[in-house]
Amino acid sequence: MAEGAKIAEERAQGKMISIDELCARLGITLETALALATEEASRIHGRPMRIEVIPGCLQ
Repeated sequence: MAEGAKIAEERAQGKMISIDELCARLGITLETALALATEEASRIHGRPMRIEVIPGCLQ
């Protein structure tokens, strides 16, 4: 979890981290990152949220 703490610190300092860099640093796939983002959005908004991916846009 050390890498997660580093990323959180960088973000707190205002650094923008691309989704590609985030996935690489955490060793997760884009699909996993999107699933985690959906869960977090649902928690924040207090209702089920979903992320729709337009085919071909993530290549």
